[in-house]
Amino acid sequence: MNAGKSLRIALVGRSMSQKQLAEQMGFSREYVCRMAGQEKIGIGTIVKLAKFFGMKVSEFLALGE
Repeated sequence: MNAGKSLRIALVGRSMSQKQLAEQMGFSREYVCRMAGQEKIGIGTIVKLAKFFGMKVSEFLALGE
């Protein structure tokens, strides 16, 4: 499981930039950039991201496998 890769793939699937995600979720652009480069992301953030992208947590994480 690579949560950063899941995030990058979800962004591409939505044709969305990291900056746009940051603005819409209330995160800093730097935080989103760091998340996209990490293998592990906190579970609370993963839940928020999955919900934002309209996915189950398991579906979101499967993107990075």
